[in-house]
Amino acid sequence: MQTYRYREDFDDIEEIRMLSQLDGMRKRRFRVRRDPFQYYNEEEFIQRYRLSKDSTRELLTKIRHHLPMSLSRRGIPIPPGLQLLVAMRYMATGKFQITLGDCSDMSQPSVSKCVRNVSAAIATLAREYIKFPSPEREEEFMQEFASIAGMPSVIGCVDGTHIPIKSPGEPNPELYRCRKNFFSINVMAVCDAHMKFTNLVVNWPGSAHDSHIFTSSRLCESLQAGDYRGFLLGDSEYALRPYLLTPIHNPTNEKQRKYNRSHINTRTTIERTFGVWKRRFAVLQHVRAKRSTTKNIIIACAVLHNIALISGFPLDIEDMHFEDPDDPEKMVKYGNNEGQARREYIVEHFF
Repeated sequence: MQTYRYREDFDDIEEIRMLSQLDGMRKRRFRVRRDPFQYYNEEEFIQRYRLSKDSTRELLTKIRHHLPMSLSRRGIPIPPGLQLLVAMRYMATGKFQITLGDCSDMSQPSVSKCVRNVSAAIATLAREYIKFPSPEREEEFMQEFASIAGMPSVIGCVDGTHIPIKSPGEPNPELYRCRKNFFSINVMAVCDAHMKFTNLVVNWPGSAHDSHIFTSSRLCESLQAGDYRGFLLGDSEYALRPYLLTPIHNPTNEKQRKYNRSHINTRTTIERTFGVWKRRFAVLQHVRAKRSTTKNIIIACAVLHNIALISGFPLDIEDMHFEDPDDPEKMVKYGNNEGQARREYIVEHFF
């Protein structure tokens, strides 16, 4: 009896081992991912991804060829549409990637790859969606800006804004520390009267001065060359030039005060643009990515912002926090004679 019991136990062990081998040969079953295009209605979709379904599908057709597709049979390939939506959700919310992965049945590394690939793909559309007006169209821009507060000949408003980033971890990380004592990229942008970006520069660290970024830009070269009749409006951190007018320090008469009021009311368009942009894409509150990916994310958010405005999805800007006012310590008190002469002409003949 004792020998039989041992044999019976041995047979049970063998059966368990064989069943385990068979179970390991079975195909894995994966959960079917939910399709946001089908699951959400139009309003819910816009709240989560900042664009309509039609605008998102159109965007997908333009960047699909930039997005990778898995050619192996390992795991589940992430379709381009889902890659785009995961990245857009990240930009809209700024949530940690592991949280987005849990909500999308994806791993954090997969979310990271989606963000990296999609932001780079959308950034390639910058020249299509972020365009400074040609000289032939500047009259149209002048009329639109003049309707705001009566300032003539304006073709754009320029300013800089700091996008917080993680420490770059480079030999000279302090270059990225801005005057507010956090690491950032100082983004220069120009907008039109409808708060669309017409020029964007994202190559400078947080310690760079706004005026230096502008004078080093291709846009400044074009304006200096006399390609345009109109001018930009900038705050007191910029030097006065014929193609960039700044406020008057300590105005002494009513005409100068009227000029300043018109200048401020018109120039705040770029501040409202920054406010809407950062509210629409919360990731801009603090981008936690490699520097190359961070730049692509910033450009991609600007492209998506313009697409949203073109598609008719403005945000309510009441009670919105705008950029801080001019820093007295960084105000530029100089300009050239040509800039002074043009500003005086505007003051005398239009105010």
